[in-house]
This record gives sequence, C-alpha cells and structure tokens, in this order.
Amino acid sequence: MTVLVLDGARLGDALDGAGDEDVIVVDPSAARLEELEREVRDPRAFFLIGDAAVLPLPDRSVDGALGEGVEAELRRVLKE
Repeated sequence: MTVLVLDGARLGDALDGAGDEDVIVVDPSAARLEELEREVRDPRAFFLIGDAAVLPLPDRSVDGALGEGVEAELRRVLKE
C-alpha cells in the first residue's frame, strides 16, 4: 500500500495508518518539503516537489490519498 499526502499537516496521520508501507508527500514548496523532512525522520516517507493539478506520479500508483487534490488527477494516480 502506498499513500499520497497532498497536505503536509496530515503526514503524521498518514504514517500512523500506513503500517510499513510508503507515504509520498507532494508539495509545490521545496522549503516546506525540507521542513517536513527535518521534522519527520521516517524511512517510509518520500518527498516530491509537485502540484495537485499535475502529480509527479505514474498512473495507478497509489492506494489512497489524504488532502485536497484535482479530482481527475487523483483518479489517474489511484489504483481503484
């Protein structure tokens, strides 16, 4: 299972529910991603610069998503 996080404030919730699965955080701000990476030292967390309108992920690559996103783009990356 891979979880996509589009709101860095929800990263802790995602990690709590992810078990030993990956959590991918997408944010347009490099500074915000660096801040999150310093705060959350967890090998399951991956940080990508990107925008909710054009997610930097392949089609059907995540199992769930937390946060607000563009519906069509979320449908594209979600497995179901």
